[in-house]
Amino acid sequence: MKKFNNNGSIIIMGGGLAGLAAGYELSRAKKRVLIIEKWDDVGGLARTLEVNGFRFDTGPHRWYTKSNMVNDWMLKILGDEVIKVPRLTRIYFDNRFFFYPIKLMNALTGIGIITACRAVIDYIFARFRARLLKPHLLTMEDGYINQFGKTLYETFFKRYSEKLWGQDCKQISIDWVGQRTRGLNILTILKDTFFKSKDVVSLVDEFSYPKKGIGRLAEKLVIEIKKRGGEIITSAEVNEINVIKNKISSIGFKKNGQKTLVKGQQFISSIPIDDFVKLINPKIDKKIIHLAQKLQYRDELQVALFVKKTHITADTWIYVHPKTIPFMRVMEMDNWSDDLSPVGTTTLVFEVACNIGDNMWKKSDTEVIKMISDSYINEFKLINKNDIIGGFVHRVPKEYPVYHIGYKEDTDIIKKHLSGLSNIQLVGRNGTFRYNNMDHSVEMGLYAAWNILKNKKMYEIESINIEREYLEEKKIENIEDFSLEEND
Repeated sequence: MKKFNNNGSIIIMGGGLAGLAAGYELSRAKKRVLIIEKWDDVGGLARTLEVNGFRFDTGPHRWYTKSNMVNDWMLKILGDEVIKVPRLTRIYFDNRFFFYPIKLMNALTGIGIITACRAVIDYIFARFRARLLKPHLLTMEDGYINQFGKTLYETFFKRYSEKLWGQDCKQISIDWVGQRTRGLNILTILKDTFFKSKDVVSLVDEFSYPKKGIGRLAEKLVIEIKKRGGEIITSAEVNEINVIKNKISSIGFKKNGQKTLVKGQQFISSIPIDDFVKLINPKIDKKIIHLAQKLQYRDELQVALFVKKTHITADTWIYVHPKTIPFMRVMEMDNWSDDLSPVGTTTLVFEVACNIGDNMWKKSDTEVIKMISDSYINEFKLINKNDIIGGFVHRVPKEYPVYHIGYKEDTDIIKKHLSGLSNIQLVGRNGTFRYNNMDHSVEMGLYAAWNILKNKKMYEIESINIEREYLEEKKIENIEDFSLEEND
């Protein structure tokens, strides 16, 4: 086994935005940083791929954050590459389009007068029930019905959720509802509809975005990390985490069949927490391994169609509810930036939820591209086969952590056990088994880096992404003056 001469450094396992944000802050402070990434490129789940002159993101990754500090940090990295993109997101089902987040009049008129009346009655009943009985809520279905009433749940949330997760909403924890729609209710929607002004809370109608794709954030971070002496190794898979006296002493990784051992003083990990547990040497408590094995993920095929048309719709992305349509979401890249595709063309990016090893995952790229193009053409009738000039399939394992009933108790036990290792911090969506947005993952990386620089865990990573307000709600406020320490 090859030994890597990098003693005294900080080892970051995973080159997604969390790991790169940490690496940037640490290298800026003149710390020795080594980032090890399993994939052939960095950026994790927020990459921009380039194929035959077309640049397209691996799913919708708009930049929006409630944290002024994190936003200022991003703007400093990207500078004048950032543009403002008007957001139009809609839901498609039963041959109709509905705005998302829900706009009250559009929703009620679209579902018909009888269903609309039932929706209002169900909502009032749900709110009274919630106030008076305070029912014990456990599942995703419980949460949506409690928040919106049964009719709106069955209309706007049930089918899509079950299509995404591949299982009944009664099998998914209510925490998913808490993370994705907390604070969103009819009152919020009414305020946004009738009282919207520059001074009040409203729903997000535009977002920041790098004009060359969201992957530019990772690309710029790599440049800055390497400029300051940091090292990044891609196509390298961590295969052992060695522990001595409650500290990680070294990790092993494999690249091109060559095994390498590298020592470090501090470690940050965004690799999936269940994989992390399995890699610890010597083996840890069987109970912890068993809990880690219970954790599940939803995988995804991301299918790009290159089309010789522009602005096929006005949408940045569309949620597609019917289960007869194989894709759950479609994104049109020229509605994000005109700099992503050759003149007169665009890329449509479709997301297909599946599990590794199932029939969908096993399909060849040619089969997948034909299935998606035929389905889109037949359902929406916006393009024809002659408009399509190419296609590409990107396969993404562990796109979404699945919140099974009781997952929180399981992950809390795992994290408590791992907290006994004094020199490791867990960050990122899969590193913490939490459905983070990009800004949350970046903030976790910053916290981890600052804890190392302060030589004390002053910043609580687990406190990130637990705010009570709806994630897509914005409030006009004075921007605080955050002065990040310069270490250049």
